[in-house]
Amino acid sequence: MNVLFICTGNTCRSPMAEVIFNETYQKARAQSRGLFVHRGSVLSKEAREVLYREYGYQKDRDAEELRDVDVMEADYIITMTEAQKREVRRRYGGERVFTLKELAGEHGDVIDPYGMNEGVYIETFSELRKLIQNIPEFENFRR
Repeated sequence: MNVLFICTGNTCRSPMAEVIFNETYQKARAQSRGLFVHRGSVLSKEAREVLYREYGYQKDRDAEELRDVDVMEADYIITMTEAQKREVRRRYGGERVFTLKELAGEHGDVIDPYGMNEGVYIETFSELRKLIQNIPEFENFRR
């Protein structure tokens, strides 16, 4: 199964979700992309530090913009906000597009920590991990 996490710039939430998912589920694979990526953007320093502390993740990575091929290859497309979900559906249709909270049985958006202090990144990481680990559809793919 291929899962695609989407946020705005692919520098905070969706890359963290990608790593959390790949650390949690072995029989599935996640990638992440952004809807509006600025050229030259990379994983934020704060996101990288949280991922290093939690998982020993040390990779630098460039932010990547959502492409048609990403959507075609994904079994699930998971956004961080309702607005992002609407945008993906507008561009590509929507039978496989969900918000993360929707899949985890909750309502609302995952806030964007971009530009905030490390404490907000830690809170966002914790929220992402809790949501990702509580998606019933993925239970059979757990490590």
